[in-house]
Amino acid sequence: MISKNIWLVGAIMMVGGLLFFADPALAQGFGGSGFESRIQGFTNNLMSVILPAVAILGLLYAAMLAASGDEGAKKRMILVVIASVIGFLAPLIIRWFQSAVGG
Repeated sequence: MISKNIWLVGAIMMVGGLLFFADPALAQGFGGSGFESRIQGFTNNLMSVILPAVAILGLLYAAMLAASGDEGAKKRMILVVIASVIGFLAPLIIRWFQSAVGG
């Protein structure tokens, strides 16, 4: 039980460390850069680095559970794939909502 939780805790710590990295966390920055450009950079970083890393870690975690004989591993794999697809489609969904409201 402890070895299964170590992977989860490690993944959470890694994602938390990336999210609270000094550059994206200080969105307004020093030196006059705009708030919107910093948020756009953070969003691009989130979509291009963090989301794929979390998706891969989730699949690896579910695969290790399946290899160890866990009965719920198949359900976890399906949920990770669904969450990854929704995450990768999030920018398109946001743009669609923005165009629907005229933004």
